[in-house]
Amino acid sequence: MLRSVLKSCWLGPVFTAIALSFTGCANFVETRAITAFTEALQEQDTNKLRSKVSSNFEHKALRLDQSIDDFAVLRLPKGEVTITNVNDISEDEKEVEVEIGERKERIKYKLIREAKTRTWVVDDIKIRQKKGNIVASRSVTELMDLITSVREFLKAWDGGEQRDMVALATPEFGTVLGSLPREYVANLAKQAIGDRAQETKIKPEAQIDEDVAVVRLPRKSGQMVISFRREDGQWAIDDVAVESRGDKNHIPSVRQLAIALQSATQFLDAYNSANKERLEEVCKPGLYKGSLAAADLRAVKLPTSTEAIADYSIRLETGVADFVVNGDREVVKLNLVQLKGEDSQTATRYLVEEISIYDLAEKQEKRLSALFVSSELVDAFSEALVTRDLVVLKEFASLDFRAKVWNRIDDTILMQLPMREIENSAPQLMATVYNGPVTEVTVKQGSRALVYKLVDRGGKMCVDDVLVPVVGRPNSLKATLEVMISVARFVNALGEEKLPDLQRASSREYNRLVWHVAQSVPQIGINPFEHFRHPLVQLDVEEKQAIVGLGDDRFGARFLMVKEGDQFVVDDVLLIAGPDTVQRVALKDTMKMELSRFRGNRTAQRPVETATE
Repeated sequence: MLRSVLKSCWLGPVFTAIALSFTGCANFVETRAITAFTEALQEQDTNKLRSKVSSNFEHKALRLDQSIDDFAVLRLPKGEVTITNVNDISEDEKEVEVEIGERKERIKYKLIREAKTRTWVVDDIKIRQKKGNIVASRSVTELMDLITSVREFLKAWDGGEQRDMVALATPEFGTVLGSLPREYVANLAKQAIGDRAQETKIKPEAQIDEDVAVVRLPRKSGQMVISFRREDGQWAIDDVAVESRGDKNHIPSVRQLAIALQSATQFLDAYNSANKERLEEVCKPGLYKGSLAAADLRAVKLPTSTEAIADYSIRLETGVADFVVNGDREVVKLNLVQLKGEDSQTATRYLVEEISIYDLAEKQEKRLSALFVSSELVDAFSEALVTRDLVVLKEFASLDFRAKVWNRIDDTILMQLPMREIENSAPQLMATVYNGPVTEVTVKQGSRALVYKLVDRGGKMCVDDVLVPVVGRPNSLKATLEVMISVARFVNALGEEKLPDLQRASSREYNRLVWHVAQSVPQIGINPFEHFRHPLVQLDVEEKQAIVGLGDDRFGARFLMVKEGDQFVVDDVLLIAGPDTVQRVALKDTMKMELSRFRGNRTAQRPVETATE
């Protein structure tokens, strides 16, 4: 019996990849199990290898026929193997420490005894991996399980079958993939896999941290990054990214792309079925409340999600996504913005912010919000200008129009502003020009043709300006009123003899020479208000100064304005009573001279800082 055992030890198998050495037959059981495993691996015999490993090892590392090829990815050490220690965990489990090759690399085999056959088989192998200064012990079964999951991912996504893709995904990712129309999922898979689809050899680089892993796969044009998460003991796909040397194929997150696709298709379906309750859920509030809520959706046709499949593209950028549908006569683009969840358990969403329709024949980019509300918006704003309704003007004006004009005034100043070109007549539509976020609506209002300039802000259309046909001053109502508000403030403060208000409406130079010295408004022997009652006939506006002309060369006034901060203020006023120099009085110098006559009897008033709203 002893002779047969010794013979068995001496005649043990010899193979090129790993040679086992041991002292006598003290480690006979362990040697035979490891030898049998190594022989099968060296011979690339999948069936034989499966018989030498546990069911756990087989399930995790050998569940695919190609799995045996993937052991090469692990770069297991080669050379003579010496068993250095055997730790009997239990009657049916052992931990065997070995050293391999000249460098004596250490690995551990976990052996278990099968319940049915009572034979010892390999259940796992622990290898040491080093990255930088970090050395970690890794389980071969876990590594092979991850590599096999990568193969399963490639196979499922190459096939583009929605059911298979959902089955391999995390619940969150799978829910999004399952909610999309089947054709969109197939296109998404094709877009992500790209030139990786037909490759049989994989050379992944994996980073594993407990229940999460990131695997990088090279592509011809870059690399694919697959994020895994362990779910119920199985690796599930949580996201995919494509890093491409060309921007065209770059995908920062397939999961985010799928979420954006979900919102885009839901919007198109809700729009075409006139389901406004569903539309409100997938739209930004500005778009829905500003135009879609009250609109007759049948007036403007958009493609259905099924029609869009024929020729669409989707592009993801930081915080936004563009879904584009190409048609024979027009191109429809949905602009979506990302809404991040309140916490890690809340799914990120995308909401439709605006829809652009590019007319290929007219070469105009039309915003859906403009198509629905431009006419009604012009009607409401023109009426508010005529009736001087400040509440409505603020509501329908753009942020810039409000900041420069409507937020700076009250009802008193509003009644003083020169807007005689806005006639009390209902506007009649003449033409509409669409240019993306800007829409210009030309109307006949009374005897004049006016252009209402509309802008899109987050799906809500606002009036940014009104262009009026005038001579001698800007066509822009906004530019005109911005200057004339400062004139009105100065005139009102002068009439009420309010020095603090005069200081705020005047330049630093005017304050230094007059208002910071005066205790009251200097009396110059001329009534300036007779000159201020004449109509606006001239307005020259430059970057830092403006000239306002009231009346003509026979009687009126000229205001010299300078820009301090973000507003124009009065630097001087020329009172005109005729064409000759002696018939003209410069208000600032005249007041300064009047003050100098009585300076000895006056006390300087504490300055009030000029305000810039």
